Amino acid sequence: MTGEIHPVLLIDGTRVGGQVCLVAASVSYALDWLWAPWESSITWTPLLSRTPEPHVVVCDGQKGIELAVKRAWPDTRAQRCLFHVWMNIRKKLTLNPQSQAGRDLLDHYRTIWSVDAEKKANEWCATFKQLHTAHESFIKERTQHPSPKPEQRKWWYTHRSVPSTYRQIDKLIMEHKLFAYTEPSLISKAGQHIPRTTNFVEGGINSQLKELIRLHRGMPPNHQHRLADWYLYDKTEHGKPPRNCL
Repeated sequence: MTGEIHPVLLIDGTRVGGQVCLVAASVSYALDWLWAPWESSITWTPLLSRTPEPHVVVCDGQKGIELAVKRAWPDTRAQRCLFHVWMNIRKKLTLNPQSQAGRDLLDHYRTIWSVDAEKKANEWCATFKQLHTAHESFIKERTQHPSPKPEQRKWWYTHRSVPSTYRQIDKLIMEHKLFAYTEPSLISKAGQHIPRTTNFVEGGINSQLKELIRLHRGMPPNHQHRLADWYLYDKTEHGKPPRNCL
Protein backbone atom coordinates (compact mmCIF):
# COMPACT_ATOMS: atom_id res chain seq x y z
CA MET A 1 0.00 0.00 0.00
CA THR A 2 1.14 3.55 -0.77
CA GLY A 3 -1.13 5.36 1.68
CA GLU A 4 -3.30 6.61 -1.18
CA ILE A 5 -6.94 6.94 -0.16
CA HIS A 6 -9.41 5.11 -2.38
CA PRO A 7 -13.05 6.18 -1.83
CA VAL A 8 -14.43 2.73 -2.74
CA LEU A 9 -12.82 -0.60 -1.88
CA LEU A 10 -13.82 -4.17 -2.64
CA ILE A 11 -12.68 -6.95 -0.32
CA ASP A 12 -12.94 -10.70 -0.68
CA GLY A 13 -11.04 -13.89 0.16
CA THR A 14 -10.17 -17.01 -1.81
CA ARG A 15 -8.60 -20.30 -0.71
CA VAL A 16 -5.24 -21.25 -2.23
CA GLY A 17 -2.94 -24.05 -1.13
CA GLY A 18 -4.60 -24.68 2.22
CA GLN A 19 -4.74 -20.98 3.19
CA VAL A 20 -7.00 -18.04 2.44
CA CYS A 21 -5.76 -15.07 0.45
CA LEU A 22 -7.53 -11.93 1.70
CA VAL A 23 -7.64 -9.30 -1.03
CA ALA A 24 -8.38 -5.57 -0.96
CA ALA A 25 -8.87 -3.87 -4.32
CA SER A 26 -10.06 -0.63 -5.84
CA VAL A 27 -12.56 -0.78 -8.66
CA SER A 28 -9.65 -1.08 -11.11
CA TYR A 29 -6.73 -2.97 -9.56
CA ALA A 30 -5.50 -4.95 -6.57
CA LEU A 31 -4.16 -2.89 -3.67
CA ASP A 32 -3.04 -5.26 -0.95
CA TRP A 33 -3.47 -8.79 0.29
CA LEU A 34 -2.68 -11.02 3.24
CA TRP A 35 -2.38 -14.77 3.78
CA ALA A 36 -4.37 -16.28 6.63
CA PRO A 37 -5.39 -19.78 7.77
CA TRP A 38 -9.08 -18.81 7.59
CA GLU A 39 -11.46 -15.85 7.28
CA SER A 40 -12.36 -14.15 10.53
CA SER A 41 -12.38 -10.69 12.07
CA ILE A 42 -8.97 -11.46 13.58
CA THR A 43 -7.40 -12.28 10.21
CA TRP A 44 -9.11 -9.47 8.28
CA THR A 45 -8.30 -6.69 10.78
CA PRO A 46 -4.52 -6.46 10.05
CA LEU A 47 -5.15 -6.03 6.32
CA LEU A 48 -7.85 -3.40 6.80
CA SER A 49 -5.89 -1.57 9.50
CA ARG A 50 -2.99 -0.90 7.15
CA THR A 51 -5.38 0.32 4.42
CA PRO A 52 -6.61 3.96 4.49
CA GLU A 53 -10.29 4.13 5.39
CA PRO A 54 -12.57 4.38 2.33
CA HIS A 55 -16.01 5.98 2.13
CA VAL A 56 -17.59 2.73 0.93
CA VAL A 57 -16.61 -0.93 1.12
CA VAL A 58 -18.25 -3.63 -1.00
CA CYS A 59 -18.11 -7.09 0.55
CA ASP A 60 -19.91 -10.42 0.75
CA GLY A 61 -21.24 -10.02 4.29
CA GLN A 62 -19.15 -12.74 5.92
CA LYS A 63 -19.40 -12.06 9.67
CA GLY A 64 -15.65 -11.80 10.14
CA ILE A 65 -15.41 -9.16 7.41
CA GLU A 66 -18.26 -7.11 8.86
CA LEU A 67 -16.75 -7.08 12.34
CA ALA A 68 -13.29 -6.21 11.02
CA VAL A 69 -14.74 -3.34 8.97
CA LYS A 70 -16.50 -1.93 12.04
CA ARG A 71 -13.24 -2.08 14.01
CA ALA A 72 -10.84 -0.75 11.38
CA TRP A 73 -13.14 1.60 9.45
CA PRO A 74 -15.92 2.74 11.82
CA ASP A 75 -17.11 5.54 9.53
CA THR A 76 -17.19 3.48 6.33
CA ARG A 77 -20.52 2.60 4.70
CA ALA A 78 -21.00 -0.97 3.53
CA GLN A 79 -22.60 -2.17 0.31
CA ARG A 80 -23.49 -5.85 0.42
CA CYS A 81 -22.57 -7.75 -2.73
CA LEU A 82 -25.95 -8.41 -4.37
CA PHE A 83 -24.68 -11.51 -6.12
CA HIS A 84 -23.66 -13.09 -2.79
CA VAL A 85 -27.10 -12.21 -1.40
CA TRP A 86 -28.66 -13.94 -4.41
CA MET A 87 -26.53 -17.04 -3.85
CA ASN A 88 -27.56 -17.14 -0.21
CA ILE A 89 -31.26 -16.73 -1.05
CA ARG A 90 -31.05 -19.41 -3.72
CA LYS A 91 -29.44 -21.78 -1.23
CA LYS A 92 -32.23 -21.22 1.28
CA LEU A 93 -35.21 -21.24 -1.06
CA THR A 94 -33.80 -23.33 -3.96
CA LEU A 95 -34.74 -22.35 -7.51
CA ASN A 96 -38.09 -24.08 -7.09
CA PRO A 97 -39.62 -22.95 -3.79
CA GLN A 98 -42.54 -25.05 -2.62
CA SER A 99 -44.47 -22.14 -1.11
CA GLN A 100 -46.01 -19.10 -2.77
CA ALA A 101 -44.22 -16.86 -0.27
CA GLY A 102 -40.89 -18.32 -1.37
CA ARG A 103 -41.71 -18.08 -5.07
CA ASP A 104 -42.82 -14.46 -4.77
CA LEU A 105 -39.67 -13.49 -2.90
CA LEU A 106 -37.39 -15.28 -5.36
CA ASP A 107 -39.14 -13.63 -8.32
CA HIS A 108 -38.94 -10.23 -6.67
CA TYR A 109 -35.23 -10.52 -5.91
CA ARG A 110 -34.55 -11.33 -9.56
CA THR A 111 -35.77 -7.80 -10.39
CA ILE A 112 -33.08 -6.21 -8.21
CA TRP A 113 -30.68 -6.04 -11.15
CA SER A 114 -32.86 -3.37 -12.77
CA VAL A 115 -32.47 -1.07 -9.75
CA ASP A 116 -30.07 1.68 -10.81
CA ALA A 117 -31.40 4.74 -8.96
CA GLU A 118 -32.65 5.69 -5.50
CA LYS A 119 -36.26 6.01 -6.68
CA LYS A 120 -36.23 2.45 -8.05
CA ALA A 121 -34.61 1.23 -4.83
CA ASN A 122 -37.42 2.76 -2.77
CA GLU A 123 -40.01 1.16 -5.06
CA TRP A 124 -38.26 -2.21 -4.75
CA CYS A 125 -38.29 -1.96 -0.95
CA ALA A 126 -41.97 -0.96 -0.94
CA THR A 127 -42.86 -4.03 -3.01
CA PHE A 128 -40.82 -6.21 -0.68
CA LYS A 129 -42.76 -4.88 2.32
CA GLN A 130 -46.04 -5.57 0.52
CA LEU A 131 -44.95 -9.18 -0.07
CA HIS A 132 -43.95 -9.52 3.56
CA THR A 133 -47.35 -8.23 4.69
CA ALA A 134 -49.21 -10.47 2.23
CA HIS A 135 -47.43 -13.59 3.48
CA GLU A 136 -47.05 -12.57 7.11
CA SER A 137 -49.25 -15.30 8.57
CA PHE A 138 -47.41 -17.98 6.58
CA ILE A 139 -44.01 -16.55 7.56
CA LYS A 140 -44.91 -16.44 11.25
CA GLU A 141 -46.48 -19.89 11.37
CA ARG A 142 -45.01 -21.88 14.26
CA THR A 143 -44.67 -25.52 15.18
CA GLN A 144 -44.86 -26.31 18.89
CA HIS A 145 -42.56 -28.87 20.44
CA PRO A 146 -44.76 -31.71 21.79
CA SER A 147 -42.70 -32.31 24.94
CA PRO A 148 -39.73 -29.95 25.21
CA LYS A 149 -37.04 -30.41 27.81
CA PRO A 150 -36.12 -27.38 29.98
CA GLU A 151 -33.13 -26.47 27.81
CA GLN A 152 -34.93 -26.98 24.51
CA ARG A 153 -36.90 -24.48 22.47
CA LYS A 154 -40.66 -24.79 22.80
CA TRP A 155 -41.36 -23.79 19.20
CA TRP A 156 -39.78 -23.05 15.83
CA TYR A 157 -40.91 -21.51 12.58
CA THR A 158 -42.72 -24.11 10.50
CA HIS A 159 -41.29 -22.85 7.21
CA ARG A 160 -37.79 -22.05 8.40
CA SER A 161 -36.09 -21.06 5.14
CA VAL A 162 -38.80 -18.56 4.16
CA PRO A 163 -38.79 -16.48 7.39
CA SER A 164 -34.99 -16.60 7.41
CA THR A 165 -34.80 -15.21 3.88
CA TYR A 166 -37.34 -12.45 4.52
CA ARG A 167 -35.47 -11.46 7.70
CA GLN A 168 -32.16 -11.40 5.84
CA ILE A 169 -33.40 -8.97 3.21
CA ASP A 170 -35.31 -6.85 5.72
CA LYS A 171 -32.16 -6.52 7.85
CA LEU A 172 -30.11 -5.38 4.86
CA ILE A 173 -32.75 -2.79 4.00
CA MET A 174 -32.92 -1.50 7.57
CA GLU A 175 -29.11 -1.25 7.76
CA HIS A 176 -28.98 0.56 4.38
CA LYS A 177 -26.62 -2.04 2.95
CA LEU A 178 -28.71 -3.28 0.04
CA PHE A 179 -28.94 -0.11 -2.05
CA ALA A 180 -26.10 2.08 -0.80
CA TYR A 181 -24.89 2.24 -4.40
CA THR A 182 -27.98 4.26 -5.39
CA GLU A 183 -27.72 6.99 -2.71
CA PRO A 184 -26.88 10.32 -4.41
CA SER A 185 -25.18 11.75 -1.29
CA LEU A 186 -22.93 8.71 -0.94
CA ILE A 187 -22.08 8.69 -4.65
CA SER A 188 -21.21 12.38 -4.41
CA LYS A 189 -19.06 11.78 -1.34
CA ALA A 190 -17.22 8.91 -3.02
CA GLY A 191 -16.87 10.91 -6.21
CA GLN A 192 -17.32 7.83 -8.34
CA HIS A 193 -19.58 4.94 -9.28
CA ILE A 194 -20.22 2.49 -6.42
CA PRO A 195 -20.27 -1.18 -7.48
CA ARG A 196 -23.12 -3.35 -6.23
CA THR A 197 -21.10 -6.58 -6.38
CA THR A 198 -17.57 -7.74 -5.70
CA ASN A 199 -17.38 -9.11 -9.25
CA PHE A 200 -14.12 -7.32 -10.02
CA VAL A 201 -12.39 -9.18 -7.19
CA GLU A 202 -14.42 -12.39 -7.41
CA GLY A 203 -14.38 -12.73 -11.18
CA GLY A 204 -11.58 -10.44 -12.32
CA ILE A 205 -8.97 -11.54 -9.79
CA ASN A 206 -9.94 -14.57 -7.68
CA SER A 207 -11.43 -16.75 -10.42
CA GLN A 208 -8.42 -16.16 -12.67
CA LEU A 209 -6.13 -16.93 -9.76
CA LYS A 210 -7.93 -20.21 -9.12
CA GLU A 211 -7.58 -21.13 -12.80
CA LEU A 212 -3.86 -20.34 -12.64
CA ILE A 213 -3.48 -22.57 -9.58
CA ARG A 214 -5.47 -25.31 -11.30
CA LEU A 215 -3.03 -25.25 -14.21
CA HIS A 216 -0.17 -25.63 -11.71
CA ARG A 217 -1.93 -27.95 -9.25
CA GLY A 218 1.17 -30.11 -8.86
CA MET A 219 2.94 -27.32 -6.98
CA PRO A 220 3.39 -27.64 -3.22
CA PRO A 221 1.33 -25.14 -1.19
CA ASN A 222 4.18 -22.72 -0.51
CA HIS A 223 4.93 -22.51 -4.25
CA GLN A 224 1.25 -21.91 -4.96
CA HIS A 225 1.34 -19.01 -2.52
CA ARG A 226 4.37 -17.48 -4.25
CA LEU A 227 2.69 -17.90 -7.62
CA ALA A 228 -0.40 -16.15 -6.25
CA ASP A 229 1.78 -13.34 -4.87
CA TRP A 230 3.30 -12.68 -8.27
CA TYR A 231 -0.08 -12.93 -9.95
CA LEU A 232 -1.53 -10.33 -7.57
CA TYR A 233 1.57 -8.19 -7.98
CA ASP A 234 0.78 -8.11 -11.69
CA LYS A 235 -2.75 -6.90 -10.85
CA THR A 236 -1.54 -3.84 -8.92
CA GLU A 237 -1.32 -0.37 -10.38
CA HIS A 238 1.98 0.27 -12.21
CA GLY A 239 3.50 -2.86 -10.71
CA LYS A 240 3.87 -1.35 -7.24
CA PRO A 241 5.48 -4.13 -5.14
CA PRO A 242 3.34 -5.12 -2.14
CA ARG A 243 5.01 -5.75 1.20
CA ASN A 244 4.18 -9.44 1.21
CA CYS A 245 5.53 -10.26 -2.26
CA LEU A 246 8.93 -11.92 -1.92
